[in-house]
Amino acid sequence: MFTAPNENNCPVFAAKDIKDFYFDNCPKILPQTNNSLFSQTRKAIKALSRPKYDRKYLREVVKEDLGETKLHQTLTNIAIPTFDIKTPQPTIFSTYEVNYKPTLDALLSDICIATSAAPTYLSAHSFKIKDPTGTVREFNLIDGGVVANNLLFQF
Repeated sequence: MFTAPNENNCPVFAAKDIKDFYFDNCPKILPQTNNSLFSQTRKAIKALSRPKYDRKYLREVVKEDLGETKLHQTLTNIAIPTFDIKTPQPTIFSTYEVNYKPTLDALLSDICIATSAAPTYLSAHSFKIKDPTGTVREFNLIDGGVVANNLLFQF
């Protein structure tokens, strides 16, 4: 969000704005519920079958803030790691690579939602990209930290 341009070609968010973004939106993205023993047991059972939180509000707020901005439009070079659960391979959205791989020119909102999808908390984010030649690529992504953390522990 630091690299997405607004209508004046300045960042949508400055560093000082991020704190307010989290304080305003986190209670709606990751709502806390009752902590009774029954509630905790029910949460544990649900965690085995589906993510803890619904990403509907996250999707709404990120799409509203980032609009139709794509990776190639960022104000600086970026690289955002994700992991495709269907291939299973890491996917890195990089402003450098998008020049050579147009099927990586995703909406920044899709990239942000995907990299926020930490397993057990938020579900994977699926979307498709069609490049100028008509090639379509499907993504089914979760947080790239899943792979990055795993790689760190292998060394």
